[in-house]
Amino acid sequence: MTALLALLGAGFHMAATTADAQTAPPGTVTETPVTTTPTPDAPATGGVTRMTHIEVVPDPAAARDASLALAWKSLPQGEKTLAVGSVLLLVAVTAALLYLAMSTDMLRDNAPATFAGVTGAHGKPLRRAFSLAQSQMAWWFVIVLAAYLYLFLVTGELDTLTGQALCLMGLGTGTAMGAAMVEQNKTNPILAAYQAVLTQIADPATPPADLPTLTATRDTLARQLASCNFIHDILTDANGISLHRFQTAVWTVVIGVLFLIETVVHRKMPDLDPYSLGVLGISAGTYLGFKIPEQPN
Repeated sequence: MTALLALLGAGFHMAATTADAQTAPPGTVTETPVTTTPTPDAPATGGVTRMTHIEVVPDPAAARDASLALAWKSLPQGEKTLAVGSVLLLVAVTAALLYLAMSTDMLRDNAPATFAGVTGAHGKPLRRAFSLAQSQMAWWFVIVLAAYLYLFLVTGELDTLTGQALCLMGLGTGTAMGAAMVEQNKTNPILAAYQAVLTQIADPATPPADLPTLTATRDTLARQLASCNFIHDILTDANGISLHRFQTAVWTVVIGVLFLIETVVHRKMPDLDPYSLGVLGISAGTYLGFKIPEQPN
């Protein structure tokens, strides 16, 4: 999110400086007294002559503010509308993604379907654990969208997508699909036990005397399946923080931030070298490979 906010600020700056109108920078006037005395060969001038040397010292901050203000005013109304619209669209999409990520299970695991009203230690309802693959897919979606809208903001061009940008989005989507397929073919013993307990509790034939024990077991299993926090969920499995998950998360964040920086500096989406894409591919493949025998979190 910090990178996106920085991108918005850079977008306004670059949009304003692309205008042709320029203004003379204001400065600070410094007066330096200079005293001269007549020479013996010079004609009489009536005494000592005082001269003042005026030096103008530019004010960089004031010059920049004035230039940006005049450049923005000089933009055609259509370009202003496109610039404002692009920024508002990026803010709206990012805000919507954050809202859905926090209020829904969009970036979370698919199971269990319900926690049957079980609450956590703070009295809040339990939520499913965050998914590293789903979060990576959302990350690349926002990164490429931010770069695309930024380039449209400063250049007015629509054909700014590159093959590498599509590869990044495809890598995120492929990782999410691969993780979903692995999860479908795995048996989570904790989830299976939790669902079995729910079935026993809902069964009318279950003796009432067994309900307290079953309810306590249900609550314990539910808290094992529930989310702890975002960082914990995406980095850990049953054995704690795992190296393959940590590696995937770090490379995803680093290359994503560098992708945005290169886009802002050069006003085009960067052409990532094959080694950078290879690092992401190796990280994604390692994550999926270790996920097959991985024990549930």
